[in-house]
Amino acid sequence: MLNDIVALSKMLDLHDFYFWLKELGIGFTPLIRIPQTINPFDEKIPIFAKLEYVNFGESVKARPFATMYYLYMHSGKLDTKRKAVAATSGNFGLAGSYLLRDKYDFTVYMSENTVKENEGLIQKLMQNRTKIETFSDRYCPTVAAKRGEAIAAARYIEKIDSEVVNFDQYDDIGNPLSHFLTTAPEIYYQTGGKITHLVIALGTCGTMIGCASWLRQTVKGIKIVGLIPEEGHHQLGLRSRDELGASSFFKEAEKLCDEIVEIADKDAYNAMLTLWNANIPAGISSGTNFLGALKIAERLNEEKKRGAIVTMIPDSCENYGGFLRRHLKNITGVEFEEICNQFEELKAKAQSEREKHVLQLKTGGVRLVETLIKVAKVRNSSYFQGG
Repeated sequence: MLNDIVALSKMLDLHDFYFWLKELGIGFTPLIRIPQTINPFDEKIPIFAKLEYVNFGESVKARPFATMYYLYMHSGKLDTKRKAVAATSGNFGLAGSYLLRDKYDFTVYMSENTVKENEGLIQKLMQNRTKIETFSDRYCPTVAAKRGEAIAAARYIEKIDSEVVNFDQYDDIGNPLSHFLTTAPEIYYQTGGKITHLVIALGTCGTMIGCASWLRQTVKGIKIVGLIPEEGHHQLGLRSRDELGASSFFKEAEKLCDEIVEIADKDAYNAMLTLWNANIPAGISSGTNFLGALKIAERLNEEKKRGAIVTMIPDSCENYGGFLRRHLKNITGVEFEEICNQFEELKAKAQSEREKHVLQLKTGGVRLVETLIKVAKVRNSSYFQGG
């Protein structure tokens, strides 16, 4: 797969691609240092997190959707299309609803549980004039057992209707390619190449494959840690080991990981609340990522080693109000009403930070484009020179 990613990377006009992302307001996201108040090992083992909720499209999923869209446009794949579909647990479809609004008749295929419990997300999809079809999947579409109807349906409709294009995040190389060309070089530049550990939860596995593939070739001795939720979890967007068959990328991701750590729901949700207390408007999977990174920091500390850990805040809390209202107490013992005001403040903070980031990219950001091109090509020149 790495060979395919590299080959496709060489075919792209990187200046045009990065400039297009800049104009959309996607990528070039901040990397923050997790405060010492919640990382007691900060002095020797800092944890850094990419704030992906500031992307236009509201999450890390804006990167793969935009990249797939760019590739489809330039390949002519969209020339005869007027309808688009995507199987999603939420964020990928939401990103698509922003990018395809007023351009295509867009339908998302989702779990009926997600539609019932995630009202904030569904409201935004409807505001963007996106249609919704529901299926009896778990929260995240899978292909195991009798589940997986959403993914299968999206693939089937593309086969039988020549006017439909399926944005298939579970199989399209544009997913890992987006992180290979954007997220990983950004991390390298923002850490000055001093990253020692990459800790990322596994969903479609595109983020892991793209980032880990680029960083392994660029940073000597880097350790890659994958995170998965427990079976029967409520960590939206992530997949347990049983569910990971939904993505053709899992085996590739598994090979890239030095280890895979399972995170329990209670621990992930409490970690999310810890991030909230540090004024970071994190979503649920962000808690999973932070806890995984903290576990690695604790281990390094016990081994009297130093490190620089990078993880990700994939999305904010803003679309999970209804879901948390239903499940937070059962998982953590905390009543949602107890933290409702904090939730609303953080929700507003995330929206404000996104508006500022998108505006800065659209009105400036040329230097960022030039920097990213240099990092992607010069720092890893063997990829782009056939080495």
